[in-house]
Amino acid sequence: MKINYLEKIEQCIAFIEKNLTKKVCIDDVLENIHYSYPHFHRIFMDIVGEPMTAYIRKRKLSRAAEELVNTNKPIADIALDYNFSSQQTFNRAFTAYFGISPLKYRTNGMLDDIYKPFSFTEHSDEDLLPISVTIETLQPMTVASFHSYSSNLPLRNTVREQDKLISKAWGRLIRWQMSYEYKKKFGISKNLPTTNELGQFMIKNNLHIPPNTRYFGFINPFPTSDGEFGYEVWAQLTDISQALITEPAESDIVIKDFEGGLYATAAATYGPDSNLDRVWRTLHYWLMQNQEYDYGNHQWLEEHITKPNEGGFHGFTLYLPIRPVSG
Repeated sequence: MKINYLEKIEQCIAFIEKNLTKKVCIDDVLENIHYSYPHFHRIFMDIVGEPMTAYIRKRKLSRAAEELVNTNKPIADIALDYNFSSQQTFNRAFTAYFGISPLKYRTNGMLDDIYKPFSFTEHSDEDLLPISVTIETLQPMTVASFHSYSSNLPLRNTVREQDKLISKAWGRLIRWQMSYEYKKKFGISKNLPTTNELGQFMIKNNLHIPPNTRYFGFINPFPTSDGEFGYEVWAQLTDISQALITEPAESDIVIKDFEGGLYATAAATYGPDSNLDRVWRTLHYWLMQNQEYDYGNHQWLEEHITKPNEGGFHGFTLYLPIRPVSG
């Protein structure tokens, strides 16, 4: 029987709201809804728009902000009420998120930047897109991988900082691939061409497109504390020679095997106006309404689409792991 994940998320939201003045962690939330599904963090993030850890933190700070404006309670008491270890800790967290100290916030009588509780009625209809969903099996593959990670991203500019980490991951992996492909073709050399020349070599020989290369990325790990974020990138190459992966500078590139699996896939746009998040959300709603499939236990993936004779990425194919419903 399929679990009603939307109902589970509603229960999560209700539990969080009820316990904002307590120390709330992910395990507490999942224990309350009697659930430990390994991908639930990703489902929550795609539907709600925030990782659960960030959602809890933003709601605590926003409720505290409301008390600053609507009550005369001392700031130190508000800090302790929302489980901050001291007023100084609260001041730092509040200022980092709202861009203004709690005292000035109270004096100005603000409330413009309040992070409101998630509501399905306010988000579901406007966020869903008409998409074409395809069922596809990804075959096992060997990939070159790089993992970019930070344990201390700010709440206020999270998306911008995440984008920096993602760009760092892709930059590192692709620079490695360019030198790898050049060495494979011309032999190992200490005097490699410039980065620009290596890029031209890749594009001229279409080494950046299928079947020569496919690029995948995914969030890794799911955060368990405030500010934690990681993104892993893969390059599936036609063949990977361990003999060419010898330099110490390349030790952060990991070669790993992926077992593949069954997926529901959909296309998303790339660039500043990307609909990536909305397509992910729509895919979740599609699966929740589908009676043939449920969530699978294998890896969420985003394939970054390339074009012949052009550099850069130009689109996404999203891979939502699924399995046939049994019984």
